[in-house]
Amino acid sequence: MLRKLTYGLLMLSLLLGTSLVSIGQDDGMMEFEITQEMIDASPYLQSVLSRIDEVYDTSAFAKDPPYRIALAAQGTSNAWSALFDAHAYWYVEHLGEDVVSELLYGDAQASADVQVPQVEDLLAQEPDALILVPMGAAALSAPVERAMMQGVPVVLCASAVETDNFVTEVGTNLFNAGAGLAQWLIDTVGADGNFLMMTGIPGVTTSVIMEEGALAVFDSAGIELLDNQPGFWSPAEGKKIMETWLAQHGDEIDGIWSGGAQMSQGIISAYLDAEMDIPPIGGGEWQNGFLRLAHANDIQYAAWQYPNAMVTLCIDAAVQILRGEPTPRFIDFVGKIANADPFTDAEGEEYFRAEWSDDVHGPITMPDERLAELGFLVEEE
Repeated sequence: MLRKLTYGLLMLSLLLGTSLVSIGQDDGMMEFEITQEMIDASPYLQSVLSRIDEVYDTSAFAKDPPYRIALAAQGTSNAWSALFDAHAYWYVEHLGEDVVSELLYGDAQASADVQVPQVEDLLAQEPDALILVPMGAAALSAPVERAMMQGVPVVLCASAVETDNFVTEVGTNLFNAGAGLAQWLIDTVGADGNFLMMTGIPGVTTSVIMEEGALAVFDSAGIELLDNQPGFWSPAEGKKIMETWLAQHGDEIDGIWSGGAQMSQGIISAYLDAEMDIPPIGGGEWQNGFLRLAHANDIQYAAWQYPNAMVTLCIDAAVQILRGEPTPRFIDFVGKIANADPFTDAEGEEYFRAEWSDDVHGPITMPDERLAELGFLVEEE
């Protein structure tokens, strides 16, 4: 339902002022109203909406293969980003040296301060294209514009920047993801519930935009949060924060919005240690450790998805651009990567993989052999 309804309804909202957006596979799992006020307040939404039906004429970038592609990634700061990088290297090998002869790599260590000079270093190596996972929308805008000025086409992968001067963005509507999880909590618990909010890494666009969407829905429902803290996409940090919240609020907590399954794991762990009932969580993912804990403890949850395998679509987009083929300016992985739709605890057991370690974020598109090499498969006893 997401891929069919979300963007069409959002475009309609530009004309009518409001729109009901439905995110989920069955029966409108997460429905919320996008208003003109929300669009006016969100440069991100405005950018996404403006690019939905746009196609970039890439003929100026056309050249013969093989290509040297630069990847400025988040870096191996957690398992999600480690598998993102693994997918990138595997896919380049899969395409072959006659398509991509070299993948120039930059590890941002999840920091915009590290990534800005790193992008400059990558550009100095004169790549044919740049794939960028922006660690900060504002900070990376100027490097993106410089790349385009140098004639290096930019593919934004998994996040956004505060400029429209790039070729395409691969991802999904992050505002909708955050808003949908918030609306699910309200629908599940009630608008009079007491809610907490745990975001990702401060300043990283993925986290910031999801938070923006969630707060827009909470605010429109007149909900004042008990607290809102960053959990840095870390199970350990998520657990530490949740332990503090349990000491402060205890049984008052009716629902928790979480911007990532790693943090949701920590939230569940804190509750289990405290031997307290776990409230609904709006913010799971297809992450094996989260699914194992959630189903072992019969937790009610809504899950969004942000597969690390999307980097394969980013590489495809870069190759498409360098072949001079017209390229959509917004490429949604939903519908292009199998089983990448949102889901709830009702479907969650279908996603759990006993052979995967807790750290694996699905869907995975590379072979099991590669997962085994990386240590992400559980050894059979």
